[in-house]
Amino acid sequence: MAGYLVKADSEGQPGPDTYNRTLAQGANLFARALQPHGGVLMFRAFVYDDNLNESDWKADRAKAAVEYFKDLDGQFDDNVVVQIKYGPIDFQVREPTSPLFSNLFHTNTAIELEVSQEYLGQQCHLVYLPPLWKTVLDFDLRVNKKPSVVQDIISGERFNRSLGGWAAVVNVGTNKTWLGSHLSMSNLYAYGRLAWNPTVDSEQILEEWTRLTFGQNEIIMNEIIAMSMDSWPAYENYTGNLGIQTLTDILYTHYGPNPATQDNNGWGQWTRADHLSVGMDRTVWNGTGYTGQYPDEVAQIYESLETTPDDLVLWFHHVPWTYRLKSGETVIQHFYNAHYAGADTAQGFISQWESLEGLIDGERYEAVRTRLVYQAGHAIVWRDAINNFYYNMTGIPDEAGRVGHHPWRIEAESMALDGYQTYAVSPFEAASNLTAIVTMSNSTVGTAKTILEVPSGTYDIGVNYYDLYGGQSRWTLSVNDKAVGEWLGDMDHHSLGHTPSIYLDGHSASRITFRDVKIQHSDELKIVGQPNGVEPAPVDYVVLLPPGVID
Repeated sequence: MAGYLVKADSEGQPGPDTYNRTLAQGANLFARALQPHGGVLMFRAFVYDDNLNESDWKADRAKAAVEYFKDLDGQFDDNVVVQIKYGPIDFQVREPTSPLFSNLFHTNTAIELEVSQEYLGQQCHLVYLPPLWKTVLDFDLRVNKKPSVVQDIISGERFNRSLGGWAAVVNVGTNKTWLGSHLSMSNLYAYGRLAWNPTVDSEQILEEWTRLTFGQNEIIMNEIIAMSMDSWPAYENYTGNLGIQTLTDILYTHYGPNPATQDNNGWGQWTRADHLSVGMDRTVWNGTGYTGQYPDEVAQIYESLETTPDDLVLWFHHVPWTYRLKSGETVIQHFYNAHYAGADTAQGFISQWESLEGLIDGERYEAVRTRLVYQAGHAIVWRDAINNFYYNMTGIPDEAGRVGHHPWRIEAESMALDGYQTYAVSPFEAASNLTAIVTMSNSTVGTAKTILEVPSGTYDIGVNYYDLYGGQSRWTLSVNDKAVGEWLGDMDHHSLGHTPSIYLDGHSASRITFRDVKIQHSDELKIVGQPNGVEPAPVDYVVLLPPGVID
């Protein structure tokens, strides 16, 4: 071992403060034991109060790192490296650069990145992370009005420090792909590559990794690069954009959508959203004062609504939903448009990958395709959940008429039910029309039927359902009693591997699609659900999509 990693005084765990010591004293306790052996102590700056009062307009978890560490600058021993998350909250889909990098002049610092995608799809969603990391690594904090790029600060160069460094949270496990997903391995490769040379371009790294992993075929390389480079912008679009953070469930699995969990608790990842306005006011003049933690040149940009970039506007400012961005869109219309655009991009990943069939070995081809199909369905879950949540909150309609309007859907609760009953899903936005169906007991087979009042033709039939932890239900879909397909609710044992859920919610929501099904007007469609364990064969809706139509 070269040293130790220590996290202290955070999330209810004891640390130096418990024993009436400063964080520097706590770090130095370990550092001095390591020093004779040439050891280094990595001391995490992820320290904050998790019981903040949301009614206090000036309370702000994002200020914690500077508040805890700035006054200790110079008190850490020379073999201590303070390890700083790239943003001030917690590995969100977009955060401003942590201001702590610009507040420690006499302390060794390292950047902490995350490969494991805790809030970013947990490897079930393709999200190539280096473009996100580069927004921080390449950021110039302009300390004392001089060039102060983050990558030069963590190397020790900018403030003439003896040590610096990089760290990453990585969930390498026993899966033979290491991270569960073949394509997610590009993030682990890129982390090491950037740590060696942070000036390398994200796309160049991706090209290197693709050649090393999938060979020299230019067709393969071009498609994987195109998908991967589009993946972070797409994920940001269909989850949380404009700097509002990833609107995942922060109280449960950090995976699926649940925007209400951001607020009304002490964790401090607040959106401060109501029917009139949204966003954290972090200005000095009227808000939490967070902008004042940056050097003057950067602070001035973020202090002003006019100069704050659109992609961080809700991080720094509290604005009406009708506020017009630099793009010309209102905030709420941007939400609607971005969530549709992001989900549409995710649908395209499937055809992009399928164009490589026969060029990639069957095992890897099918493993990646399975995840991309799942991601496409879950992106629609995300899109609808966030759009419906904020439409319900604001009452402001989508100018394009999409939100709440799905002409190709058949709600499960509107079908003729036998052995099934309706179920009010919570959170409400995790279900189409707020409602799903579940079997009446864990031993009752459920049947849902409907007559298809659609033009005759060929359709893709999608079924949105819920795959819970603790059971493996089985469903069969048929048209005129001719089986179209069947599937198993096996996400708790499936190779996807994200944190499972025991509830009907945004984490367990999923979709299966059967392609090119020939339908005649007035055909009967039937779903039969066989429950298993605690999983009551839940179904949300059925969608019939003509060629080229996205739900």
